[in-house]
Amino acid sequence: MERERSRLARELHSGAGQSLAGIKLNLEMLATSQDILSAPARKFMDRLERLTEQALQQVRSVSHSLHPPDWQGLSLYTALRALVETSGLAERVAVEFIVSEFPVEPVHDIKIAIYRCAQECIANIIKHSAATRVSFRVELEGPFIVMRIRDNGCGFEVENPFSDKLNRGIGLIALKEYAEVADGILDVKSDSAGTTVVLSVALLSTVTMEE
Repeated sequence: MERERSRLARELHSGAGQSLAGIKLNLEMLATSQDILSAPARKFMDRLERLTEQALQQVRSVSHSLHPPDWQGLSLYTALRALVETSGLAERVAVEFIVSEFPVEPVHDIKIAIYRCAQECIANIIKHSAATRVSFRVELEGPFIVMRIRDNGCGFEVENPFSDKLNRGIGLIALKEYAEVADGILDVKSDSAGTTVVLSVALLSTVTMEE
């Protein structure tokens, strides 16, 4: 999905965006020769120029929103630190943040899966848990990166998440999908004492190890 977003952004920029920019340029050149145009023609040309500018701005806006966010250019440690700091989590609960340095940076798909899972967990904690303490740990255990996010909140019924009135089921599905994309293992435990989410993924992808 992330790669497809990047591809669409590039195609919009170099395809429709460039074509619209060319149309706008030619309309501007025509505007310098308005003395040879009739009044109705100048009126229509001005309207075309405004519409072209609007379309160009819309294409640029969509292209920009599809580009990979800035965090994808950061190290995993820096990206996760920034996520916790900008989420407002530390203003709500006491946070223990421990993220190990890794001998190599995780490959792109794994990094995205870890970040998105962390993002989903933090959102759920803020919205639903009523927790006062959160432990956020990402450590290397053998060949695996293991992320553990634990809170002391109200918990929920893991076996039947769709029965919860807060509808946490969608969040659990998203977590599972991110884990599957990275060929990882997801474990979620929750009761009245709190919730623990554990994601384990290989530091190196199978393709990388074979190479």
